[in-house]
Amino acid sequence: MKETILVVEDGDAVRNLVCVMLVENGYRVLEARDGHHALRVCESQPQPIQLVLTDVVMPNMKGAELAERLRRARPDLRILLMSGYAEEPVVERLGRDPVAFLPKPFTSVELVEKIRQVLDAPWNGVPNGRRRDD
Repeated sequence: MKETILVVEDGDAVRNLVCVMLVENGYRVLEARDGHHALRVCESQPQPIQLVLTDVVMPNMKGAELAERLRRARPDLRILLMSGYAEEPVVERLGRDPVAFLPKPFTSVELVEKIRQVLDAPWNGVPNGRRRDD
């Protein structure tokens, strides 16, 4: 079974490129243009979504808010934030839980490596195997 990734990005060109990169690397891809659309996609999707790759800076709902809302509904969902504006230490403080981060721009190889790292990391409710009480 292919792993399913939901790509949330308000920039059409970036979203399309990321989706192509992921499909070419064997992932099943769902798309959303913003946080509200992503919530609707998650609610209507009958099959499990293993990872959400979301931009940090989007209109109406930022990536961190989307991550928190998705985690409340699906605590086992892995989240990978991406941004050309934020740096990892800043992103890790967003929301209550730490999240994985990928800086833009990135190559297809960097994208796939980071996704594999997040998907393969030990899981106990937060990415990268960290416990909530660490």
